[in-house]
Amino acid sequence: MAPPHTQPVTHDVGLNECASVHGALTWQQQGYVSAFKTPAVQDSFSFADSATAQRVYQSLTAAMNTCQDASRALQAKAHVSPDAQVSQTATTNDGTAYARQWTAVGGMSAAGPQTSHIYLVRRGNLLTALQFPELAENGAKYATKDDRSALTALADQMNSASATK
Repeated sequence: MAPPHTQPVTHDVGLNECASVHGALTWQQQGYVSAFKTPAVQDSFSFADSATAQRVYQSLTAAMNTCQDASRALQAKAHVSPDAQVSQTATTNDGTAYARQWTAVGGMSAAGPQTSHIYLVRRGNLLTALQFPELAENGAKYATKDDRSALTALADQMNSASATK
């Protein structure tokens, strides 16, 4: 959609209604239009060291593991039937993928029925989060059976990026 934008970070960065990144040194954001004609966002963060990146990765996966309850609480507060379902769809040695199917209440997510796909990958002192929604009105087209491959591709992309620096 536009060239990536990189900036120093002095605050927490919210990834979605459930998870935030704390303690990053830099944040690069790249927007895309997905193959399904919906926006996709890739957020990449650098940390002081790999131990910090690992702690943040663990906090993000913990937040996503409780995202169903958090999403349902948001729905109840907005007077929307709490229908959120969050599932872990794939893992690799350094990545985890999730799908959150819900009637979104607006805010960080577009309002309405959708499935949000979230990919988290950590390599060394870098962490990447890639997210895209599938809006129900467009029909579900993405097969989560490909999520393990998507995690591997993100990790490979991180390796290529760090090799060129």
